[in-house]
Amino acid sequence: MILDVRWRNRLIALGCFAIVLGVHAALPFLAMPTLGQALWTTGFSASFVRGGLLNLYAHDFGIPTPAPIVFGLPGAYPAGLAIGAGMHPGDAYALVLCLWLAVAFWGAARVAKLWLPAPLASLAAATWLTLPLVWNHAHYSMLSMGFALLPTYHLALLTLLRRPPVTRRQTVGLAVGYALAASVAVFMDGYTFVFFAVGASALLAAGLWTQPDQRRALLRFGLPLHALSLALAVGLYRAYVGHTTFYQEPMEAFRGWGVDLRFLVLPSRGTHWLADAVGLSEPRSTLEQFGDASVWQTSFLLPLLLAGGWAAWRTRARFTLAVVAVALFAGWMALGPSVKYHHLRPLALQAAPNPLMPAELAGPRTGTSLLSKHLPGFKNMRASYRWLGLTALALWLLVIVWLAQPGARRRWLVLLGILLLNLPNPLAKWRAALDYRTNLRQLDGDVLADLRQTLVPRERVAFLPFGNDFLINYLAPQLDIRAYNIGGDKNLAQARLAWPATLQAFPMLQVDADFVPRVHALLQHDADAVVLPYFDLLWAAHHWPCGEQHLAKCPPQIAADLAPTVRALAALPDLKVTLRPRYALVRKLR
Repeated sequence: MILDVRWRNRLIALGCFAIVLGVHAALPFLAMPTLGQALWTTGFSASFVRGGLLNLYAHDFGIPTPAPIVFGLPGAYPAGLAIGAGMHPGDAYALVLCLWLAVAFWGAARVAKLWLPAPLASLAAATWLTLPLVWNHAHYSMLSMGFALLPTYHLALLTLLRRPPVTRRQTVGLAVGYALAASVAVFMDGYTFVFFAVGASALLAAGLWTQPDQRRALLRFGLPLHALSLALAVGLYRAYVGHTTFYQEPMEAFRGWGVDLRFLVLPSRGTHWLADAVGLSEPRSTLEQFGDASVWQTSFLLPLLLAGGWAAWRTRARFTLAVVAVALFAGWMALGPSVKYHHLRPLALQAAPNPLMPAELAGPRTGTSLLSKHLPGFKNMRASYRWLGLTALALWLLVIVWLAQPGARRRWLVLLGILLLNLPNPLAKWRAALDYRTNLRQLDGDVLADLRQTLVPRERVAFLPFGNDFLINYLAPQLDIRAYNIGGDKNLAQARLAWPATLQAFPMLQVDADFVPRVHALLQHDADAVVLPYFDLLWAAHHWPCGEQHLAKCPPQIAADLAPTVRALAALPDLKVTLRPRYALVRKLR
């Protein structure tokens, strides 16, 4: 009978995890949940493995200085090992997502098991991993995995509060797990690391308040462990990247990416299958909304809000009050500097959409700007709505605590209802995931194979005009070239500081009157080749092939725009211009 129960629990866990994989559409050799971020991440992966097993910097792009990956290292490094073993980068990316989703599922189930029996714990883990905050952040790479791992990050602390270690081995294991969780969190994603730091600090304080019999142990062991784990994580990150502070965004950005209260209760059209089927979703676009699509496509929280609110009302324990306080604080931060409810962009501003939201168009102030301006960590969290991740975690914990009460009946229906209401349209989700892998293979044939015909291994190459060039991360290691360009706004800002003066003179994303003489000067000593691509190096990484539905210009348009510049370069006697269907290559005559 014991074996039967164990196998039943395992089968339930496998079934729940299969649902998670289906929702995330990550399956090596078949599908991948995104394209642009996969190319950005696996570019680092391929460059890592080219430098050896212990190499954690990219040397193929962002030259002349080695480039650290500012977030996503726990995903990029194992993907590099898979690439080194012979896997295609796209399949390696999907494999790593599967592995981290398995870790996240295990961690969430272990957290739930602190209160619930194993079958319900597996369903609770699936409920967490099928929240739109988790699966619909796939286009933001390891941010999605950071949200997925939030319960896992808190596992050691919650174990300490619920089931304190009684043996030396348990104590050491909990301490190692705590430190490891903090270190993975800080390298995976900065937003969710801060959520972990805030959430764990609040729960530890709640434990000190609600568990007087454990207070001495928490003060002597839990509090030092918490502080040292966070300090170790931040220290390791600073040692790797070189700093922990980035460009301070204006309050208009925090306001633009603050959540609109309407988004919490009314989902966006085309996001959730059930809401679309019954007509309870509404269309939204960048023309009318501030911020970007991630703000309104990931923030539907009504099922969890209702269940969590009911759970808080029914339990009303001191620990529950502390968890409610965490949910309220994070929800307050998610609003950004001002309250919004159905705040749309005025018609006069829709002709040239800007994600920033000026103060005069906003609602009442929330007061969060004080923290966002002055508090370390908080200052870099421009996308205010992402604080909903910590709100969701607190609500999820409230539901679990309530379901553990003796009077709770048909508990699995509550979790299943939350899960079903949050599911995407499975056909649309998988159609897109299959297309991403197909598009990547087509990109290999259209661009990568062509550039291999003209570029020489290990030569220094500049793709101009430069910008946030996501695609170069993928192309440079595959081509075995050393590119000045790099994708990622933070990586680009860091790389530009070390560029030669001839390259620093170029304006970003512009072909100005001095472009031709600047190219000529660059080719004298600082670059072996200059490529003028006829495709957008940012948007081509997200959408290939180009179509009218995409934001960027397509190759024929770009080629026509660059034609006068290409002719001017070809007219210079000491330069050679090679024309290809998708780019022009410029070299100095030898």
